[in-house]
Amino acid sequence: MSLTDEQKIRVIREILASHKDYWSQQEGLMRKYRAAYLTKFYSDEPFSDTSIRVETSDGYTFIESYIASLFEKSPAVEVDSMKTSSENVELARQTVNNWLSQNRKALENGSRIALIYPMSFFKVAPKVSDDPLNRVSIRAVEPWNIILDRDADLWEEQRFIGHHYYLPVTDARRMYGAKKFNPVSKPSYFEDGKEIGSFNALPDEYQYIEIVEYYDLEMDKLYIYTPNIKVGGGFLEKTSIPLRTYDDRPLVPIAPLYYSRVPDKPMDGYSTLSRVYDQLFEKNILRTFWANAIRRDSRQYLYKEGTIDEEGLAKIASGEDGVMIPVDNETLDGIIRTIPVEPLSSNFDRYQNYVESDIQRGAIISPNVRGEAVRATATEITALAQYTASEIGRMARERDEAIESLANIFVRMLVYTLEETEKPVIMVGKKARFVTPSALDHQFRFFALDQASTPLSKELKKRQLLELLPVLGQLGVPQEKLLEDVVRAFELNESYIAKADASSTGSASRAASAEVVPPEPTTDAQALAQELLGSVRSTPLPMP
Repeated sequence: MSLTDEQKIRVIREILASHKDYWSQQEGLMRKYRAAYLTKFYSDEPFSDTSIRVETSDGYTFIESYIASLFEKSPAVEVDSMKTSSENVELARQTVNNWLSQNRKALENGSRIALIYPMSFFKVAPKVSDDPLNRVSIRAVEPWNIILDRDADLWEEQRFIGHHYYLPVTDARRMYGAKKFNPVSKPSYFEDGKEIGSFNALPDEYQYIEIVEYYDLEMDKLYIYTPNIKVGGGFLEKTSIPLRTYDDRPLVPIAPLYYSRVPDKPMDGYSTLSRVYDQLFEKNILRTFWANAIRRDSRQYLYKEGTIDEEGLAKIASGEDGVMIPVDNETLDGIIRTIPVEPLSSNFDRYQNYVESDIQRGAIISPNVRGEAVRATATEITALAQYTASEIGRMARERDEAIESLANIFVRMLVYTLEETEKPVIMVGKKARFVTPSALDHQFRFFALDQASTPLSKELKKRQLLELLPVLGQLGVPQEKLLEDVVRAFELNESYIAKADASSTGSASRAASAEVVPPEPTTDAQALAQELLGSVRSTPLPMP
């Protein structure tokens, strides 16, 4: 049933209010995770100014270990299609890979957000550029800026998706006309989302309006709504969803990235950093306690008043070697005594070991992967590395799905934005090709290269290949095939294969033209005949 504009506005306002309320409740947790990553653990924690605060960088190390394992080179995709020619497939592959290589930083930033917070999103949007192939950009979006249908079990089953953001008044008037807006300040999520007030005295460039980009997937409608116009807000734009798939279904220019999900609420992500946050909290508190305890672990003395004058006390405090200190007393007993300092309990060391062990179990990545020396055998290290590779491989598959979605959105965005008169040129191999909407408007399938492959898993495969080479050679596998596998695995120069082929061909020809080696002589007559043949080759003698 279609709704009137007033009814739809009420629906959007209710959804927006529910979205803001949900993330306002999550703001405290998000702030803690952010502080742990930025090594600002005590920024929101009450602490005495007279005490020393110490925190470790384990939060940063935890996140960046995953990033280093998930991103080795620029992301790329393989393209396949049974609906068009191979030339168009190659053109689409080269176009998408060039675009992905330019947006590596946005992809890495989105992965950091998805690891620190429950999930992240990538927004693909057009931008102004003289280069037609550079008019599409990626921006990593925090989860509190994306409105989701949390009742859906799959991303494809959502009834609506929204993007909540703030737009400068100048851009709003350029895009939607000279309307009378009620500008507001742009709040920050980590400032409790509170508006400080509008900047009415400032130029339009420093004033904002609140925007909700609402995609109604059931009715195939795109609504651009703002509460900062008229009374109660209104629509700036209402149209069919412009971005379409090849078979003319609505396509939202937003790609999700979930590294972990809540099992019973798949649209709610699960922060990877939250697995070890309690352990990071305990470790920072423990190290802070130790730092303050060590600074109180000083040498202090008690002395009998009147027995040592001020000059003598100064000599004792100076610690000068061989100094003589007069004492006005018959005996030296009871004049000065050291104040004992009790050592810290051994429970602290044991407790820290437990905390470190919990961090390692929550991190999944084995210490040897991070370059830490461990007292383990080669077999144990290999087993730990394989387990780490399996977990990183699972996360890499989630990353690959996001990259494949972005590739599909980008191609459809080019079909939507490119004009037929525009013919940008791109190099496909050594041949220049025109990029046109007709060449890209086909049904493509995108596959992220080396799906679930990470630097760690690649190293394991290389090691296993080297270990299998002798066995494969004994089983009769041709040396040329083994060389091809080695060159491919280690990304060596392919000219090695051509040189090996030429060398093997030359060796075969030399072997064919070589003289036949006669058998070893078994009688005196045969020995004499071979001796004569060696001395006078021009006069062959028959062998007896």
